Parts: sequence; C-alpha cells; structure tokens
Amino acid sequence: MIINNNIQSVLKTYGDNKTVKTVKPENKTTSISKQDEVVLSSQAQSFSQVLQKAKNMSDVRADKVEALSTQVDSGAYYIDSTDIAGKILSTRY
Repeated sequence: MIINNNIQSVLKTYGDNKTVKTVKPENKTTSISKQDEVVLSSQAQSFSQVLQKAKNMSDVRADKVEALSTQVDSGAYYIDSTDIAGKILSTRY
C-alpha cells in the first residue's frame, strides 16, 4: 500500500533523529563567585525619597474637608449643575 510505505518512511526518518548527543561541560578549576549588585542613580534615589513621602501623606486633606463641611452645614455650599454636566461630557475615557 502506498500510504503504508509513506508512513513507514516518515517513522524511520523521525526514529533516526532520536539519538541525542550529550556534551560534557568543561571542567574549570577556577570558580569566580560574584554577588549581584544594584546601584541607583542620584535621580532614582531622590525619586524614591519623594515617593516615600507621598505614600506617607494622608489621602484626605482635612482643611478642605472642614471648609466644605462648614459651607454645607450653613447652607452656603452651592454647585452649578450645568458646570458638572459640562465636565462630565468633556471627560474622555
């Protein structure tokens, strides 16, 4: 059968490629042990310090919260709805 002969030749071809050559690593008598090292630029160090300060800051600005709370309590707080609608419509995602 022709198909059988083709399959047999393919199997024979792939079967011949199963032999794997092993390569022995060279034996080096000297070993150099080096530790990894990270060196940050002065700009990166400055950025790290600023980032730490930003992380330590409070997310809530108490002075603004107090001022707005006072305005709401006294009834003086007013928001123009057309301004809010305009800003919502101008926002792009």
